[in-house]
Amino acid sequence: MKKVIAITILGLLWCNILSAKILNIENKIQLEVPPSHKYIQYENEEVRESIEEITDLIEGLELDMFLIGPSKYVDFEKAILDGEDPMENKYVKSLMKKAEKKRFTNEAQQGKWFISEAKKIMKKEKIDFVTYAIVLNKSLVEISSEDEGDEIADMITELQTMNNSELKEETKEIRKQLTSIAGNNKTILVDDEMTININKFNIAKNEYEKLFFKSSGEMIWVMGALKLDVMLNLFLADHNDKTYLFLSACYVECSKFNSKFDKMIKPIFSTNTQVQKTTSNISGSSDLSEQLKTLNELYKSGVLTEEEFKKAKKKLLN
Repeated sequence: MKKVIAITILGLLWCNILSAKILNIENKIQLEVPPSHKYIQYENEEVRESIEEITDLIEGLELDMFLIGPSKYVDFEKAILDGEDPMENKYVKSLMKKAEKKRFTNEAQQGKWFISEAKKIMKKEKIDFVTYAIVLNKSLVEISSEDEGDEIADMITELQTMNNSELKEETKEIRKQLTSIAGNNKTILVDDEMTININKFNIAKNEYEKLFFKSSGEMIWVMGALKLDVMLNLFLADHNDKTYLFLSACYVECSKFNSKFDKMIKPIFSTNTQVQKTTSNISGSSDLSEQLKTLNELYKSGVLTEEEFKKAKKKLLN
């Protein structure tokens, strides 16, 4: 029980929120994050085996997984992956020492106390969020076309043919199906331990006709005597013929969590559904800086390949 509590506490911890910085992950993903954030790629044997179970389902599929978050938390998780004992962490030792002076009547009381103490530490340290990022070497369109007959793949293929008005109606139906057991159009009953309450739930195409899925809500996770309430943000999209998935979790001080998440993904992903831009209207502006800006947006969104971007930029500059 103590070890589970220790890992849970450490899973909630760390870091100050200051001004933002652009974090460039493996020269593949640009994210706007607090300056104290860093990332690691999951490469240890246990994680790689789990990843291979997924990639083996589709021929030629490759997957990279990253952790992005406050430096102290990232360093801690890396240490655990490298085999270090979480019970040796100074925060865990401190809490365990305080717990020894308490007289708990049951495990539920003990678990509630540990979570409360952990949140006090987090608030004092001005904790922000942790993000897990997954990058697939194939786009959603390509994956779904290669996996015909699979229910989710067929659904993605169908969504690709819809415009935003149709996607809005389809989103309502999908949400209704996911929450059908609870019957309240809000709650997803994952299993006996986990429940997800949906807040925002949106499937749409951006101005470059790229399909994306964006959702936010709250996960309630009950592990024996422990109960965790976690705010979540999820984003799934194509970019430059690859699929990107981001899952962020926030445990305390989460009033601005949704806006921080949106700000994080903004440098590389567009969720603007209003304006459609193509290379044909780049020359519509007489302002060279505006033309270059539009061209750069098309490249970042994945509409243009690197080669097409360079050719179009050279043409403008000449």
